[in-house]
Amino acid sequence: MKVKLLICLSAIFLCFTPTKSPKLKIKSPYRKLFVGAKTVDCTGEGKGKCMMVKNSPEKNWEYFYDQIEGFKHEQGYEYQLLIEIVDVPEGLEDGSFVKYVLKKVISKRAMESNNIATSIIPVTPTPPINKSRATEWVLTDFIYKNNGLEAKDFEATLTMDFAQKKVFGQGPCNRYFGTLRDLDKNRVRFENIGSTKSACNLTEKEKAFFELLPLTRNYVIEGNRMFVYHGSELILAFKRR
Repeated sequence: MKVKLLICLSAIFLCFTPTKSPKLKIKSPYRKLFVGAKTVDCTGEGKGKCMMVKNSPEKNWEYFYDQIEGFKHEQGYEYQLLIEIVDVPEGLEDGSFVKYVLKKVISKRAMESNNIATSIIPVTPTPPINKSRATEWVLTDFIYKNNGLEAKDFEATLTMDFAQKKVFGQGPCNRYFGTLRDLDKNRVRFENIGSTKSACNLTEKEKAFFELLPLTRNYVIEGNRMFVYHGSELILAFKRR
């Protein structure tokens, strides 16, 4: 009887293994970028007009000497964008080896001359998260081997239960669970992530997804979509269930 009990306890212990945070920093090609309301005279060679940008609200504005493909700046409006940084091995005409491509306009707001917002133009109506009940999200995209990957053959969910301070969900092979630390504004942490340990043909991608969860630092809700960031780098994208 004791032997059987030990075997059962060992099996339970092996089935629920904590997921360690990755030691190497992920490299996402997607970035959150804030664009100022005015273009200014560039400094240095070439001059011309430059947009002013920063990757977080608390930072100072910096000159942006490149163009963002697909984006048209309108004077008097401050933007929050999601952009993709694309490597160009053969190089561009201006000598650079990367280009910037607009993926999504997250927000656009009219600004007065003293940089005070006068109105916000919603890009998509945004239902707020109801923190009094658990909200379930379905994975649509994630970073895999430093590239964006659509979760077409990869079904996974994420549920944030703010009331119980829990995060949990289902990957293609295993269930996972952890604690949710709700910080101010849209900042959260997913900690002490553990999972069951069943094998399947999507184990490698599932492992990559699980390892991204502890890297979560903040999120943006747009319509029925949620974008999860590590700093200014987009690492996960979901749609509301």
